[in-house]
Amino acid sequence: MKNLKQPAFIVGLLSILLFIVSVAVKSYGYRGSDYIIITATALAGITWIMSIINVSTRSDMKPFQKRFWLIAVVAAPLIGGMLFFILHQKANRLTT
Repeated sequence: MKNLKQPAFIVGLLSILLFIVSVAVKSYGYRGSDYIIITATALAGITWIMSIINVSTRSDMKPFQKRFWLIAVVAAPLIGGMLFFILHQKANRLTT
C-alpha cells in the first residue's frame, strides 16, 4: 500500500475527482467549469510525467516488466499510471 501514498497517485486521484466535478458542474451551466477541466487536465499531465519517471527509475523491476509498464503508462496516460501505482506494490512481487 505504500505506492498509494505516492504524490503522483494522489495527484492522479485529484485530477480524476476534479474532472468528475467539472462535468457535473458543467451540466448546470456554470461557466467556471472550463477552468476546472483545464486544471484537471494539467494535473493528469503531471501524473503522467511523474509515472513515466517513476517506472523508468525503478531498480526493483526486471527489464521486461519495466518495458511493459512503460508501454502501459505511455499508451494510456492517466489510467496506465494509476494502474502501475495500484498493482506494483513491493519488490519481488510485481504484477505484469
